[in-house]
Amino acid sequence: MDIKTFGYLYYKTRGLDRESIMKEAELAADEYDFYEQNLAPFLTEIEAERPKAENIGSDFVRLTRGIYELPSDQENGITRPDAVKPRQGETITLPAVGTIPKPTQTLYQAIEQRRSLRKYATEGLSAEELSFLLWATTWARDFRSNEKIEITLRNVPSAGARHPFETYLLIRNVKGIKPGLYYYHPIKHCLILQSELESIEDKISEGCFRQPMVNDAAVVFIWTAVPYRTSWRYGQRGYRYLYLDAGHVGQNLHLAAEAVNGGACMIGAYLDEMMDECIGVDGNFEFVIYIATVGKKPTP
Repeated sequence: MDIKTFGYLYYKTRGLDRESIMKEAELAADEYDFYEQNLAPFLTEIEAERPKAENIGSDFVRLTRGIYELPSDQENGITRPDAVKPRQGETITLPAVGTIPKPTQTLYQAIEQRRSLRKYATEGLSAEELSFLLWATTWARDFRSNEKIEITLRNVPSAGARHPFETYLLIRNVKGIKPGLYYYHPIKHCLILQSELESIEDKISEGCFRQPMVNDAAVVFIWTAVPYRTSWRYGQRGYRYLYLDAGHVGQNLHLAAEAVNGGACMIGAYLDEMMDECIGVDGNFEFVIYIATVGKKPTP
């Protein structure tokens, strides 16, 4: 789903007339007519599901209370999921964690100065700084695996050490690393190329509703969630923990970015279907859960 398709469906289901939909969704007349002819089944589905959506928030909180819990797959002896998805592709080695220069800024200063930063300097990040940001957010300092359970231990908390996230990076301006979309391997501490920049940059910008900081950032962090990693242990309540865990990662990124004279801006407004398509995930067993732009602070 692209942004025009979303716009048509969004405004159509809110009762706008033809001219208003064309204006708000930036559609030409032939595009509007095409959607009218081809998206009727989708509109019917949305209308049928809307009563569920109206109360999904309160229902989610109510029905994930402990009193509704059934034995989890872990309790039922079902084979544990992998802690990290296998990946292949061109590999870029990052500066080793033990060689990363330690910031001189104190934690107090980082917390005090932290702001959402939406405009960035033209200066890019160094590979060492990117390595530090990954160390602070998703690097695995330990990996433990046996037949019963497989976990990673990282520098952020996660329910049951399940760490359900996969990390993708749209790199635009990092010294020594060619621009492109990469997967970050948290155990091997390396990048694996997924797409060339030219083939994916505009799609990700559109998937983030063309928010300007996405095109200005040195790096765009894109996290996906693999919910079964957590629900295997905690059942449906595990879905609560996905969003708690995402907050832990986002805050660490903010503070780490401050420590390298940079800043971050977290993004929750994105087109789910398009971002999932950009990353190549199905939107169910794995889906985009959080996005952040990062770059150096501009000169005052």
